[in-house]
Amino acid sequence: MSSAHYLAVQRAIAANPRAGPKPLTIEEYRARQPGQAKRNIKDDNQLTQIPQTRTPKRRGGTSAKLRRERAALLEKVNADPPPTWAEASVLWIKIDALEQQQKQKQKAGAQRRKQQQQRSQAIAAAAEQKQ
Repeated sequence: MSSAHYLAVQRAIAANPRAGPKPLTIEEYRARQPGQAKRNIKDDNQLTQIPQTRTPKRRGGTSAKLRRERAALLEKVNADPPPTWAEASVLWIKIDALEQQQKQKQKAGAQRRKQQQQRSQAIAAAAEQKQ
């Protein structure tokens, strides 16, 4: 930065000390926070809907990794020129192993979802019995 430019900037700051963004009110600040757009607020400042307390975590990291590895192996198998029989056999064995891992993960996920559903149904039934 040249000294002339620096002096011009310093003069502009001295002439207008409040240059920059205007201060926010508390309501404006809260409105800019992540997740606040989902909140439904009536005119009398009462929530019309209870906001979600936590966001579910995505567990797709390992399955995405398996898909990428499988795609890379298939690319090698289908390359031009094709690999030798020995290399192709090893690649197909690896591809089969990855597919089995994916099936196991899907099966485990389905079982986990079923258990969660059973737990929530049991909690709902217990709540109904209390009433």
